[in-house]
Amino acid sequence: MKTPITIIFVIVAILEFKAQHYTHDIGTFVGSSSLQSDYGQRGNFASEWNNNGKTFSVAHYLSFYNRTLRWDPNNVLHNHLLVKTEIQYLDNSTLEHHGEWAQKKSEAGNQLKSMKGSLRMLEIGINLEYFLRPLEEFVFPYSNIRINPFFTFGFKYSSYTNGLSSEIGDWQEDISVLPEKYTLQNSLNVGSGEAISLAVGLGTRFKVAPKIDLVTQFTYQYFFSDAIDGLQAPVIENKNNEWLLNIQFGIVYHLNFSSPLFY
Repeated sequence: MKTPITIIFVIVAILEFKAQHYTHDIGTFVGSSSLQSDYGQRGNFASEWNNNGKTFSVAHYLSFYNRTLRWDPNNVLHNHLLVKTEIQYLDNSTLEHHGEWAQKKSEAGNQLKSMKGSLRMLEIGINLEYFLRPLEEFVFPYSNIRINPFFTFGFKYSSYTNGLSSEIGDWQEDISVLPEKYTLQNSLNVGSGEAISLAVGLGTRFKVAPKIDLVTQFTYQYFFSDAIDGLQAPVIENKNNEWLLNIQFGIVYHLNFSSPLFY
């Protein structure tokens, strides 16, 4: 998995090298995430929304509307695009089984309900954001444009550590405290790991000062892995990869805004 992160760093380095005369923003975000995994019952509201966590991220934005660019003046696409690189930390301190199977008054139900998982993840990502309104007009201090919605698409590299425990006992000493399907060979992958994911979403920037924007964004993240939560029981209902919903709020600062309107 070292190859994907190396590629990401190379892309970022190339962009930074070529971006010395471009326009840069920095931002910081906090939010709440909901991990859809093998914990819980698919289609169950409690499973889909109660296994949530916290996210914190910092980001750098590179925009293309600076006057020093030698773009085709008839091409307005660059005035709507940003390249975003980010580092994000995710903390899902408790993952639990919800739904009818965990509520059953049986040994299997008690085993499910007693299982507790945890997840901590550090991510590096690169995204392309497309804004509906021209960025130069939005950023210009005297513009009447205050709101600028956007769509985002990108990839992330994740390094994570997951955990597993049971209220019944220590599963590492007596694995029978876990439900039967998690006692089978290769059914657990507890510890550290790496994964690549695809992220798509939408959001909006709100201009509150000449060089400051408030941001709200909603992201869907699909992992190309079924081991993020540490559970990968070899049965049909557990063959779905993990995915994540993440809503964040943040603030963005324009570092070196430059516009031909000033010249």
